[in-house]
Amino acid sequence: MAIDVTSRPRLGARLVAIPRPAAGVSITAITALAAVLRFANFALVPPNSFYDAAVRSMGLSWHNFLYGAFEPAAQVSIDKTPVDLWLQVASTKLLGFSSIAVRLPEALAGVLAVPLVYDLVRRLFGRTAGLGAAAALAVLPISVVTAHSDTMDSLMMLLDVLAAWLVVVGAQRRNAWFVVAAGAALGLAFNVKVFEALIVMPALGVLAWLAFDLPARRRVRVLAAGLGAFVVVSLSWVTGASLAPGPHPWPIGSTNGGVWNVVFVFNGIDRLRGHASAAALRLDPPGPLRFLSTGGVDYAALVGATLLAAMVFGAVALADAGLSGRLRLRGRLPLAGAAFLGAWLVTGVGMLSMAQRMQPRYLEAVTPAIAAVLGVGVAWLAVRARRRRLPAIALAAGAAVVALAGVALVHPPAWATVSAVAAAWACGALAAAPRRPPATLVACALVAALSVPVASSVSVARQHRSNAGLALDVPRSLSTFLATHQGGARYEVASTTVFRASPLIVRDARPVLMLTSYHGQPLLSAAALAGLVRAGEVRYILLGRGDCASTGCAPVVRWAHAHARDISLAAAVGPPGALFELSAN
Repeated sequence: MAIDVTSRPRLGARLVAIPRPAAGVSITAITALAAVLRFANFALVPPNSFYDAAVRSMGLSWHNFLYGAFEPAAQVSIDKTPVDLWLQVASTKLLGFSSIAVRLPEALAGVLAVPLVYDLVRRLFGRTAGLGAAAALAVLPISVVTAHSDTMDSLMMLLDVLAAWLVVVGAQRRNAWFVVAAGAALGLAFNVKVFEALIVMPALGVLAWLAFDLPARRRVRVLAAGLGAFVVVSLSWVTGASLAPGPHPWPIGSTNGGVWNVVFVFNGIDRLRGHASAAALRLDPPGPLRFLSTGGVDYAALVGATLLAAMVFGAVALADAGLSGRLRLRGRLPLAGAAFLGAWLVTGVGMLSMAQRMQPRYLEAVTPAIAAVLGVGVAWLAVRARRRRLPAIALAAGAAVVALAGVALVHPPAWATVSAVAAAWACGALAAAPRRPPATLVACALVAALSVPVASSVSVARQHRSNAGLALDVPRSLSTFLATHQGGARYEVASTTVFRASPLIVRDARPVLMLTSYHGQPLLSAAALAGLVRAGEVRYILLGRGDCASTGCAPVVRWAHAHARDISLAAAVGPPGALFELSAN
């Protein structure tokens, strides 16, 4: 079924200004740079005790592994599907449990995405564009932050890019089975980060429809086959976990204890209609200019400078193509690629800029599109500028705008300011020269656009930042006291929240009795807790004064507060409020 399409004229061939050996050396160097930024000071990155606790618990038994158990007794499980954490468990089994081993799969995924983005863009628009896209992704600060984290977003991003790559390879070979594989890859991405992974889905449909040179009916069947593969793979874990015999943990965030509920309600409907707190909205207000903000989250440094560069060079390249009459691209793949990247960028940035409940790591759902649009826009203008003055002027003007805007938004170190401004000046000088080598134009434009992001990424690496959330710890004295006084109790301690218990689970890997789930959802009754205390199943509890402040007090929590005695000072485990002893009397 596969046929040779390499002889077809396409836009990608027109953008190839770098020989293949030089491109190989360049992408190797770019990938190495991505690895350096993501692994520098890697051991100093603070952990996320919530997911670390789950990885520790999942490594204790196959039952815990299957369900993504949050604590060793598998009373509750994490608020996502556990597919990504399976890789983290495997890493800890190979290397021993540590924060480095837990975060290693995410950092590797962030590095591997760089050469994969290169090859995706290369197949659509040529080696020059591919190298520009890879360079932009390699130094994108938010991608470095996310690769430091033990959350799932870097792996999700890699799988989204893989799905697009498979569609393009299938179109080149006219082999529909690659679309089926792309659907399966997107299904895996769904199992990693649920609906966040599907932001790319409409753009993937556009790519597959436009890229395949097949009759309309056959294209419909190809897309249906890919959609079928996606449905089967995306629902594989939730179906298996819900039908498996034996006791099932209560997924954190579920309102009825079911995995379907936590996937499609907690991580789906509730995310769409959920509202952030007033404090969160003051810190990070939604709006069309959200990612150019310099306050609060400081999106301008994390993604704004690169996004602005992508939009400027992409818009200028599109305008140049329109003015030159080249909007009717030769060949299906370039047209499909342009529509795909445009749809992905607009959809992703539009949705995330207006989302109320936003975490910076969610941007990984669109970072490949940002990087690719930047690389393609610069490459298009550079190649067109070889013999034409207007594209050269447009590229120089774009370089000046993104350099000055990036400096104004981010206020980078002096070396980054000098580098960006000097590169923009060099682009202007080249635009006025009689000969304009495309490779030189690409280099000066990319330096102008990426100097500020590089400085921000270096700062992220030096400060070993992540977006993982909790980085809690417990005094070693508390762990020692509970180990020596647990006696015959089944549970090391009880806890009113998963966040208070998670660092203790990471350290001790012993069962913890959870009283409530997300937003105070009770997991057992007051009578059940009283019975466990009388039976000696649990003796101690972690409480907090704010347990009932925002969600109201569940009966089991009220009972715990009424029957708990603060022993923190007597047990020498910390200040008052560190540990309480339970009594059924």
